[in-house]
Amino acid sequence: MQYRKLNNGIKMPEIVMGTSLWDRKGSKSELYKLLENSVRKAIVNQIWAFDTAPDYYNEELLGKIFKDAERAGEVQREDLFITTKVGNNQQISGDMRRTLEMSLKALQMDYVDLWLLHWPYPDYYIKNWKQLEEIYHSGKVKAIGLCNCRERHLERLFEQDIEIKPQVIQIEYHPFRTVPEFVEKCKREKIQMEAYSALCNMLPMVKENKVLKCLALKYNKTIPQIIMKWHIQQGVIPIFSSLNPIRIKANIDIDDFELTALDLAEIFALNIDYKFHPESMNCPGY
Repeated sequence: MQYRKLNNGIKMPEIVMGTSLWDRKGSKSELYKLLENSVRKAIVNQIWAFDTAPDYYNEELLGKIFKDAERAGEVQREDLFITTKVGNNQQISGDMRRTLEMSLKALQMDYVDLWLLHWPYPDYYIKNWKQLEEIYHSGKVKAIGLCNCRERHLERLFEQDIEIKPQVIQIEYHPFRTVPEFVEKCKREKIQMEAYSALCNMLPMVKENKVLKCLALKYNKTIPQIIMKWHIQQGVIPIFSSLNPIRIKANIDIDDFELTALDLAEIFALNIDYKFHPESMNCPGY
C-alpha cells in the first residue's frame, strides 16, 4: 500500500474503500453480513482505509467488523485509516464534540484518522469548522476536511481567519467531472483531493466509452483499473465501493502499468462536468 502525506504530515493510503450501502435493501443482519464480507476481504488484500459517515447508518456495524478483524490478527488499529463525517443534522445541533464521541463509541475507537464536514452547510459550516480545529488539537482526530464543497466554500472558509486549513477535500470526481481549477487550487494550498464516485458508479456511459475501452485493451486491464490508475497518477485519492471479492482485489492490482501523458490527456478530455449526485439533493441553500 502506497501513501500520500497530508499537509500536517499524516500519511493517508492512496486508495480508500467506501462502505455506504444506501442502495442496498435488507435486514440489519443481512446488511452486516454483506459489509463484513467486503471489508474483511479488503483487509486481507491490505486495503486498510475505509470511508463512512453517520448518515450511512453503519458505524456501529463497522466497529464490530474492525474489532473482529483485529482479534483475528488480520489488522491492527494503527494500520487502519478510518474516515467519518459530520452530517447536516449534527451541524445544525452545533455540538461537534458530542457528534465525535457518538462516532467513536459506534466505531469502538479512541480516535479517527480523518473527520470531515459532510456538506458545507450554509450558516453552519464555518462555525463548526472552528470546533473541528479545537477537537483536532485534542488528538481524537488526526486530520480534518470538507466534503462536497466548491471553490467558493473554501474561499469563504479562508476568509474567516481559520487556524487550520483542511487537510483533505472530498468531492465527486471522475473522468466525466474533473473540475481542473479546483484541483489546481487544492494543489497550491497543499490540500489533498479525494474522489468519491471515483468510478462514476460504472454507469453505461463509463462501461461503453470508447476511450476507456481502448485503454483497457491496450494495457490488458479493466476499465475500473484504468480509472483508478488515472486518479493515482495525478495525485488524487480514489474511493471505490464493491461487495464483490474479485473486484475488490482487482481495484488495487494496478502497480504493473503506467498511463502515458497522452493516455491521461485522453481521459481528461472526457470531462463534461457530469454530477451523479447533485449537491442540492442533500444540502439546502448550497
